[in-house]
Amino acid sequence: MSRLVAVFSLAVLGLLAAAPVFAQSSQAPEPTERLVMIPPEGWVGGGASSGRNTVSTHMFPPGQTSENWTEMLTIQVIADPRAEARAFVQRVVDASRAGCDASGPSPATEGMTNDYPVATLTVTCTRGHQSGKGGIVAVKAIRGKQALFVVERLWRGPAFARDDSPPIPKAMLLEWSTFLRSVSLCDQADPARHPCPR
Repeated sequence: MSRLVAVFSLAVLGLLAAAPVFAQSSQAPEPTERLVMIPPEGWVGGGASSGRNTVSTHMFPPGQTSENWTEMLTIQVIADPRAEARAFVQRVVDASRAGCDASGPSPATEGMTNDYPVATLTVTCTRGHQSGKGGIVAVKAIRGKQALFVVERLWRGPAFARDDSPPIPKAMLLEWSTFLRSVSLCDQADPARHPCPR
């Protein structure tokens, strides 16, 4: 389990304790859920941020940073018991439609991963209004018991025409697909329903 990452285990604990919805009860349970993923080889953390009920972090390939990235991995934990996976991926579509010359969402896919509800989606952006660049994002949102866990793989590069595919290699898209399929959520307190890797 050396490269398996249980993302945000401590950050989620602090976030859930501080979140108003959980702070109402002095009996708020200690988070036992863990987002399980294997980061791409060589990728490094490039910053984290937190809001009222959200913690997020970004990872980049070697040689890329938050200022000069072509590929990025974003991980978010949203401590809101009402946040739904399907609604989150729909907000990604809405943001793309508002921020791009043209966007092309794939149909959202819903299912279960390790007995948790999951929604996935891919969205292309021909040219972002602010960046002037084209992009694609693949999103996986997992609804845990105490939080919504979201993993996004992003690419940005030259703008492209509405009828064209993003200029990225098919091998990259296959790697993204394999990566996102491997992302899961587990619960150390409920190994019968949500087992963690050993």
